[in-house]
Amino acid sequence: MRELDIAYINGKVYTVDQKFSTATAFGISDDRFAIVGTDQEVLAHCTPETPVVDLKGQVVLPGLTDAHLHVTGTGALKLELNIVGKQKQEILDMVAEAYKTVKPGEWIVGRGWINDEWTDCTDFPCKEELDAVAPDAPVYLKRGCGHGAWANSKAFEIVGITDDTPSPVGGEIMKKPDGTLLGIVTDQAQDPFNKAIPPYTKEQIQKIAMLAQEGFFEVGITSVHDAGSFDYWADAWEELYQQKLLKMRMYISLRVVGRPSYEELLEYSKRFYDRGMRIGAYDNRLTYRAYKISGDGSLGSRSAWMLDDYSDAPGNKGCGKWTDEELYNLLYPAHRAGFQIWYHGIGDAACRQALDCFERLQSEWPRPDCRHRIEHSQCLAPEDIGRYKQLGVIPTHQTVFLRTDKRVAELRWGKERMKGAYAWRTLIDQGNVIPNGTDSPVENFNPFVSMYCAVARKDEHGLPEGGWYPEEAMTREEAIRSYTTWAAYAAFEEHIKGSIELGKLADFIVIDRDIMTCPEDEIKNIQVLQTVVGGETVYTK
Repeated sequence: MRELDIAYINGKVYTVDQKFSTATAFGISDDRFAIVGTDQEVLAHCTPETPVVDLKGQVVLPGLTDAHLHVTGTGALKLELNIVGKQKQEILDMVAEAYKTVKPGEWIVGRGWINDEWTDCTDFPCKEELDAVAPDAPVYLKRGCGHGAWANSKAFEIVGITDDTPSPVGGEIMKKPDGTLLGIVTDQAQDPFNKAIPPYTKEQIQKIAMLAQEGFFEVGITSVHDAGSFDYWADAWEELYQQKLLKMRMYISLRVVGRPSYEELLEYSKRFYDRGMRIGAYDNRLTYRAYKISGDGSLGSRSAWMLDDYSDAPGNKGCGKWTDEELYNLLYPAHRAGFQIWYHGIGDAACRQALDCFERLQSEWPRPDCRHRIEHSQCLAPEDIGRYKQLGVIPTHQTVFLRTDKRVAELRWGKERMKGAYAWRTLIDQGNVIPNGTDSPVENFNPFVSMYCAVARKDEHGLPEGGWYPEEAMTREEAIRSYTTWAAYAAFEEHIKGSIELGKLADFIVIDRDIMTCPEDEIKNIQVLQTVVGGETVYTK
């Protein structure tokens, strides 16, 4: 064994190995765990010069991985209007304030509104409300889920959408009963706005990534799976890695935006992957080997693609973005080239389409252990649940969604379909791993709030009493695994990450209470005292 660079003793270390065993001490050499065991075993390998840290009984976990979020969207909340958790009037006041200093031609942009959380009115808002506070500056505010946006008349004018513009395939331009624009667009109908708003500069992308990293380390996140990246983002990030400024570990996927032609998609993919599939670059801090495509929208905007009509909107099944043949043709080259595929599927129709497509891809071009993923897997037809394990498809979940979705899910989908919704226990019992995340900036990226929702099936206020469909809850061990070993498996990194074991990367956190024994309602309040990545302390409370 190599000489230890540092030793930690007198702790309660949940290793999250296969047996979920505990230890009291560990030692680090370079960026790896070199020994894990008792205080005596670790001290026996120390020299008089070895720094020894007394943990004083504090609890240690492996570094946490958010298996589905958006780095740029998260960091951008600090540069744009952060309207997460705001009431409608608060948002209008923020837009009015921004309007005072906006320059000619600039857009007022923000993200985070969720009308279902408003206390005064839960209907979708209208453009006239924004017109009243920002009459001649374009305003574009993304819904918290990212699958809808609220825009004013100036924004619609700039992108050329009028009362007569039809909704595109895979999206909706919402109209009032009289046929005029409401002010809301969903999914593919957002494309004209996304193209009109100036993209971030390289310097902005880098600043955003550093802001995001700062927040992640504070809550114990050492690795992230970025759910949809552009090639120029990756270029900007690589510069930061070369300068050793970015220290978080990122597993990123190529984002397929809109409905590109097959030729456009191939060209875009070629630009991204001309550099080659990158695995473990910059001391195992950057990997890209995945390919992300969206199959539908979201629950809140009623754009999740369902097999049957929405219970509260007869005639509406949501928005499927691809025909089965289109999806197969888009994904076949990526599958054959060896990339992992991430398919965004919220509704039962979207998830079935993905399962069917993955089954066809494997039958025509078999790949052992390809670990394709269906991101969210939120509402499943009960007869499709068993197909995940059969096909080796990974269902990723964002258990924190429960805190807001419980308000509308049953209304949207009805009690019968809820038998296959948020079915964490059923999926786990059938042998699936469930990597967990937050989809930040859709939800706050605090992993302990997410773990609390997984275990308690309640929101942060402890509601509903007894839990929401509590039979689908995770155990505490499973909630921890969803942020450690299961997340590592979903990125083909279980051999180097996810647990505190000999030879694995020395990523760990120290927390202020015992997550396995504290009262259940305290899980969400856990604070991180120290975050360590590759043996380097990157955050101390």
